[in-house]
Amino acid sequence: MVVGLAARWTAGPQTSVVEFVSNGIAWPIVLAAAFLLLVVCVTGWSNIGFHRFKVLPTLKLMWLPMIYIAAFAGIAIALGLPAGRNLALIMLNTGFVGLSEELMFRGILFSGLRSRLGLQSSIWICCILFGAIHVLNAFQTGMIEAAMLQAVAAFMTGTLFLALRMRTGSLFPVIVLHAVWDCLPLLIATHVAPPTAGQPLPAMAYLAPLFVLPNLLYGLYLLRPKGLAKIPGLHKTQSG
Repeated sequence: MVVGLAARWTAGPQTSVVEFVSNGIAWPIVLAAAFLLLVVCVTGWSNIGFHRFKVLPTLKLMWLPMIYIAAFAGIAIALGLPAGRNLALIMLNTGFVGLSEELMFRGILFSGLRSRLGLQSSIWICCILFGAIHVLNAFQTGMIEAAMLQAVAAFMTGTLFLALRMRTGSLFPVIVLHAVWDCLPLLIATHVAPPTAGQPLPAMAYLAPLFVLPNLLYGLYLLRPKGLAKIPGLHKTQSG
């Protein structure tokens, strides 16, 4: 966890996220993923979520994020993809972000919470912490308001990610979804001048979380009692 947090500010003061993931390998993120995988291997933790999943039912569940992804991909291609090296670095680094954050939050943290708390408490603590950690991006960018807005958006989308992890029974599809979800908007962001630290955000920026509000609503729909009842053994207390 400490290694993962370090990735938020090791790029230097007031560095944009796009610069962080496109100018070189984000080693703190890579090390975070490696550290978490090592912990899982050493402890033999079996309830993390590295399980097989059914492809077609999973794709059906992912219809909403796939609409977002198709739109992001269309915009990124229309604007023009970055040069080969930058494109490869963004894809590589966001892949490790997806792996490390899903393994930490929807894997280790959620599994640990479920071994000690009730289902609903585990769900909401996991989602709130995932959103809250994005406030730490302010150490990297110098923009606390933007980081707080990102935290709200991350909470909303994180709720959907957790719902998909629970409904599919696996971390694998959510890791891929998370990586692609981060990658495509960053490809678009390479064409947008980043806001300057210390400058007020445009008024429209405060409405940004509304863009991903459907993710929260769909996540809540998947987490409704009728949906969760389809998951065998879900309400049994898990052990690490």
